Amino acid sequence: MRENRSRYSTVSILLHWTIFVLILANATFGGWMEEAKAPADGMRYFALHKSVGLTILLLSLIRLGWRLAHPWPAFPDGMARGERIFARGTHILFYGLMIGAPLLGWAAVSAGGTPEVPLYGVIPAPNLPIAQGEDLSKALGGAHKLMVKTIYAVLALHVLGALKHHFLDRDEVLSRMLPLLRPRR
Repeated sequence: MRENRSRYSTVSILLHWTIFVLILANATFGGWMEEAKAPADGMRYFALHKSVGLTILLLSLIRLGWRLAHPWPAFPDGMARGERIFARGTHILFYGLMIGAPLLGWAAVSAGGTPEVPLYGVIPAPNLPIAQGEDLSKALGGAHKLMVKTIYAVLALHVLGALKHHFLDRDEVLSRMLPLLRPRR
């Protein structure tokens, strides 16, 4: 389902941008959750944060499966070996973070004995079957927050790399993931 060898498939592009928007939205919901003054507001933001987080997890697993079945487009000619390794490493790290951060968040609330909250108020989302305890919950929550901060750092590198390719290297790297940007000739 690849339109051509120099671009990502429509499915890849759709998953990429959907997950990106959901990550930004969920960072906002997580902040609102932590800053909520009223417990009812905090729970409402928590429910939204959990729903979006598990959606990111599901879409990331689908994206990983799609990626394994549909390889990346070739690197541009002349791209340095070190850049190639860095680009692949960044992508692989992203997959680990997009899967690991939601799992750690889910594990943290499960270990904390948080009541089960249905996804989007409708879909059952049971807690994970793990040991419960405040110390475990805090440790998992801390790891979740560290992974989220790592996502921000890797995201910044990813965006800077794409902009470098577009404006300095003047190659097709950015255009092959943007649905409306035509590849350079």
